[in-house]
Amino acid sequence: MSGHGAPPRVLHLSPAPRMEPEADGADWRPRHVDRPAQGHGYVQGALAVDVRHGPQDEFFGPQATGTHDLPSAQAWARRMIHATLEVCDGSRPADQLSRWLAPDVKDRVARRGQLARRRGLRRHRPPVVRTLLTCHPADGVCEISAVVHTEGRTRALALRMSGVDGRWLITALELG
Repeated sequence: MSGHGAPPRVLHLSPAPRMEPEADGADWRPRHVDRPAQGHGYVQGALAVDVRHGPQDEFFGPQATGTHDLPSAQAWARRMIHATLEVCDGSRPADQLSRWLAPDVKDRVARRGQLARRRGLRRHRPPVVRTLLTCHPADGVCEISAVVHTEGRTRALALRMSGVDGRWLITALELG
């Protein structure tokens, strides 16, 4: 620190050392130090990385569960299809099913429910699951096809459930 009547010290600025790699190639165009970078210099290629479905923490992340450790797929699917159709017609909030629906499936179902509420369409009768067929292509995975009656129409529904953390999780859903 400077004393009480002494002039302040002079601040000296020095240029930072170059940190760009020294390389030759199609993606390298040298930049001049006296000219700022305006679309010139090193251009690094980009690799699209999707971390949403990437490797999970093996200890703390979601754990796969085998079919024998899960509730009956047919009974559980029947209840979840009924609840999901209620979300689609706007009579049930989508957040009630967030534990059992994958985020992308929940978003799609919630959007259908919002549109139904905006249109003012309210069902007169509860949805009915008429036919339900299950298939277990792998341990901890169940695929369901169903015929449902909702909003005065008979429709086809297909969904895929995966065993995660001791419960079924709907990872795909299509309503025809």
